[in-house]
Amino acid sequence: MVDIFAYTDYRKYLSDAWNERKTADKRFSHRAIATRAGFSSSAFFGRILSGEANLTPSAGLRLAEIFRLNRPETRYFEHLVLFDQAKSHEERALFLDRIVAWRKGRVPELEAEQVEFCENWWVVAVRELLDLVDCDGDPKHLAKMLRPSITVAQAKRALEILERLHLAKKDERGFWRKTEAVISTGELAAAAIDTFRRDTLRLGIESIDRFTREERSISTLTVTLSPATFERLRDRFRHMRREILDMAREDRDADRVIQVNIQAFPVGVVDRGSES
Repeated sequence: MVDIFAYTDYRKYLSDAWNERKTADKRFSHRAIATRAGFSSSAFFGRILSGEANLTPSAGLRLAEIFRLNRPETRYFEHLVLFDQAKSHEERALFLDRIVAWRKGRVPELEAEQVEFCENWWVVAVRELLDLVDCDGDPKHLAKMLRPSITVAQAKRALEILERLHLAKKDERGFWRKTEAVISTGELAAAAIDTFRRDTLRLGIESIDRFTREERSISTLTVTLSPATFERLRDRFRHMRREILDMAREDRDADRVIQVNIQAFPVGVVDRGSES
């Protein structure tokens, strides 16, 4: 089933949900949807998907019913529509916050006693590798796959830490698997998390020389912002993190572990008190 909570674009959700239903029921056409929703034209649903037409609140509720959304899903769908059709930055920020709030909690968060997980970047990376390979406990293959590579002893210790913290375990076939598809540190504040951030930022710098342009994505911006706009930027980052986690959870063709670093910090601040 298409999970609406994995989407921030209601048109993309409708398109994917329609394609899925259409595969199972050939009668579930644009015309059938238009008839049930009370649209004036059978082409109107297609215009919604293409962005040529918007949804009214009542039409949104009718589509939610047609696509069999339950009450929480319907409420979330309403927020997606309002976010897409907001007229001002303030409105978009408001509905974006609501979308993030509805999605929060769908990603498991580390407990305080599991924070050791973040002390070494390679422990986090090894956990993600378990999605890509069948590891029966031999750490040699894992050690070679990381970039930069780590020692066999480090790979072995990573598996021990993951098992002790209940973040990975062996399945019925004897292969190591993650206990959760994705996980977040949430609002935890700990020295280990800051250590992880420093280490991965360093890896980001090294990636400029370690990988080709096609293998990495690094971009920078230098802009002027007010404190209020900077807070909006932080909200966008929080939303983006949730969206990336959802993308990772749904990806069935992953073949690499990607480290994503999102940075924004002052490099110059006006001292208002010194102005004449």
